[in-house]
Order: sequence, then C-alpha cells, then structure tokens
Amino acid sequence: MASPGSGFWSFGSEDGSGDPENPGTARAWCQVAQKFTGGIGNKLCALLYGDAEKPAESGGSEPSRATSRKGACACNQKPCSCPKADVNYAFLHATDLLPACDGERPTLAFLQDVMDILLQYVVKSFDRSTKVIDFHYPNELLQEYNWELADQPQNLEEILMHCQTTLKYAIKTGHPRYFNQLSTGLDMVGLAADWLTSTANTNMFTYEIAPVFVLLEYVTLKKMREIIGWPGGSGDGIFSPGGAISNMYAMLIARFKMFPEVKEKGMAAVPRLIAFTSEHSHFSLKKGAAALGIGTDSVILIKCDESNQGHLKAFFIQEGHDGNHPSGSKVRRDPVSEAGRGALAKRRVGN
Repeated sequence: MASPGSGFWSFGSEDGSGDPENPGTARAWCQVAQKFTGGIGNKLCALLYGDAEKPAESGGSEPSRATSRKGACACNQKPCSCPKADVNYAFLHATDLLPACDGERPTLAFLQDVMDILLQYVVKSFDRSTKVIDFHYPNELLQEYNWELADQPQNLEEILMHCQTTLKYAIKTGHPRYFNQLSTGLDMVGLAADWLTSTANTNMFTYEIAPVFVLLEYVTLKKMREIIGWPGGSGDGIFSPGGAISNMYAMLIARFKMFPEVKEKGMAAVPRLIAFTSEHSHFSLKKGAAALGIGTDSVILIKCDESNQGHLKAFFIQEGHDGNHPSGSKVRRDPVSEAGRGALAKRRVGN
C-alpha cells in the first residue's frame, strides 16, 4: 500500500549523514526502485543493500518491519538452541509458509511479526492521548496508497506493511473515548478466544469435526435458556450473526408454527399472511418478509402512541374479515411495557 511517489525509507547518504542532496549510490538507486509497484522495488533494494542492510524508515510515519528477521532453525530438535538464521521477507511469499517444505522457520518468524503489530495496536488503543481514528476521506487514502490488486502475489514484507497501514487508519474500538451501540470495548479474553478459534479454523457442522466447540455451544445455549426462565434450560436454540437474520428466523418459526405444511408445499399451500409490526420497527422485518415470500406489501406498520403502544384492534377486525392471517406470535400487551408505563406514571405524579 505504499505510495508510488514516496519511499519506504529515509533519504540521505549511507554513512548516516541524512543529507538528501548527496545520497549514496545504492540509496539513490533504491529511491528510483521504490517507484515500482508489485514488489519489484523491494527486490531491487534488497539486491542493492543485501539481505539485512535496509535502512530504517524515516520518522513521522509507521515504522516498517525489518526485511530480515531472526527465525527458528530447520533442525530436527524441537525446540532447539541453534543460532537463528535470517528470514528475508522481501523474497518470501505465502507459498513459502507452512505447509510448504521447510516452511516452519519463515512461518514462525512471520506470525511473530504479525503478532507484534497486533499487540502494539492493542496497547495503543487504550492510550487516551491518541486519536480514536486517524480519519482520511476516501479520495485521500486512494491517492496516498496503491490499492490496485496486483496480478502477481505480494511478498511477506509488503503484507506486513499492509497490516500496519490497515490498523493505522482503523477505528480504535477499544479506545476509552469510542462509543457505539453495536461495537465498543475490547475484551482481552474475548480477543484471545477469537485468535484461538481462528487458529483452530473449523466449522461446527458436527461433533466429529468440532467436539469442544459443539459442547461449548450446547452448554452456552442451555444457560441462556435458563436465564430467560425456561425450566431446566430445556428447549433448543441457535446462534445468529446479527439482529436482521434473527428477526427473519422469528418470522420463519412463526409461519411454520401456524402452517407446518409450508415446509414441503411452499407458500402456495397457505393463505395470504400478514405481518403486523410497529411503525418504529427495524427495516429487517420487511426484508424478512421479502425473503420468506410473504411480501413487503403484507407488512403492516402499526401507529404508536406517545408510550410506543400500538393499537391493533381495528387492524385485526379488518384483516380478519379479509380472510388473512397475521404472522407472528399471539398479540398481547408486553408486561415490560406495562411496567415501564407504571414507572413513567409514578414519575409524572412525582413531578
């Protein structure tokens, strides 16, 4: 993602004078080489400077990961105490990592560098003196970095730089001054669990393929059913990726409860269904109706009063005469809303 018009490293002579008007020969060629994209510039510079002699990046920008790193050796002793050999990222690609032959050494070194980048970001996220986000408009980021998808694979050094750039412009959701209704805070144990599940890289199809995770799902769902008051945690459950799909699942279950034949015969075997919902309800109700074949025109928005109570009686009388069936569970006054109105009434009396 480096800018085509800027170098990765500081300008100046090789003797460390930092004089931009009198660069060393290798560095001058390196400045030219950096104009190339697709990894050519990195390879030319590696040839000019050698495997482990690239200069440091200039101050004021994200520090570049070193081209060479000490990695684990390739001996048969696990673990070993052999001197560590150099790993040159400029000449390595994803195909050089495990399960490639002799891929253990570069894999361990590469993943350790990735982990270092992530841990530095985690620590920085909780620093109150830092910005929640280093905001740039889309056109600014597009002009500053090369976002084109290259025809050739990028080397590991470029991938590490992309990791740094991604986190540099990311929103720090763990920042003390970041607030959002959907994502806020960064739990360290949860982060570790996320890394663990990504490393395990398994799907929860059956117990045979993911025994521990399937058991964890079972006991977690059972505990959740106990919390909502189901005797002994009996029943069933499923985890979903978000609220929109959860609402559609609810409509699906309600339809199957009233008309189980829809599973085999489809919507043609059931009467027209009507879904009543609040005028303040989430847009996912109409999306669910469209996906389930109920139709968005069959979603009726109910007007609400100042206490967000809907008045369904007139709608039910009208729709009942039309021979339509309301979709969803039995309509009743929500006891939580009753309690809320009672508290509101007391507050008004007190004022």
